[in-house]
Amino acid sequence: MTLVVEPTMAPKRFRDVRVLHVVRNRLLTPNMRRITLSGDELDNYGDGPNIKLLVPPPGVTEPEWPLAGEGGRPIWPAPDKCPALRTYSLRRYDPVAREIDVDFVMHEHGVASRWAANAKPGDLLGVGLPAGLTVAPAKWYLLAGDHTALPAIARIMEGLPPNARGRAFIEVPCPADEQPIDCRADIELTWLHRNGTESGDSTLIQDAVLGMDWPSPEDGFVWIGCESATVRRLRAHARKQRGFGQRQVLAIGYWRRGMTEPAYAAAFRNDRDDEYFAMLDEHHGHRHHHDEHG
Repeated sequence: MTLVVEPTMAPKRFRDVRVLHVVRNRLLTPNMRRITLSGDELDNYGDGPNIKLLVPPPGVTEPEWPLAGEGGRPIWPAPDKCPALRTYSLRRYDPVAREIDVDFVMHEHGVASRWAANAKPGDLLGVGLPAGLTVAPAKWYLLAGDHTALPAIARIMEGLPPNARGRAFIEVPCPADEQPIDCRADIELTWLHRNGTESGDSTLIQDAVLGMDWPSPEDGFVWIGCESATVRRLRAHARKQRGFGQRQVLAIGYWRRGMTEPAYAAAFRNDRDDEYFAMLDEHHGHRHHHDEHG
């Protein structure tokens, strides 16, 4: 009698998380750092506006990652090895070089920004598959966001066709935090400088958007990404006062004062409305999970 031993399949990672390593870490401006990640697991990765980052705890050199459990539920590592989950914009994806770029705003209280400040070549980071929504085809665009939305707005502007036109407002801490953006479209970009004002106390974005000359809403699209209160106020203005349809406005809260990202997402869904999730279902063919920024 011959005993046949079936091979044991290694458990799969939750939602096909990829494990990449740092290849470059450079300071773009005084308050933003770019991390370039690479690895064989970027094969068949895909592209999209947002990704989930699984940030290892400080001091953990051999991170552990969530596994796929029954019913699609995650099996998380022990607390001392468990990574923190954060959402970031995918700034660049190069399938040939097997590289992605992720830009991090530098601030002391952020789990991901602390990791980025100390990341060195070879350090590991878990990365989810790209997902989320971006701008729809239009002739005229309004793009408005704070420093956290700068990577998303920059990538949107770089991808617009030459015949597109519009306005863009980006709030940054100071003039030194402005970045060059290679945009072929006719987008008038205005940098808004806080100059010492705390980001949550600034009304620069709101004042700029409410005070601008708005065109008629036909063939237009509005994209807004910033603090929760400003997002809700400007989305209501675009729809109710300016006549833009629900599917002509993509407004997502990138953060909320006094709350961590997981708490904000759980309590307020990043201020995304039902129409956002309806569009997301259509875009991803009902295969996505409602936990991505737009």
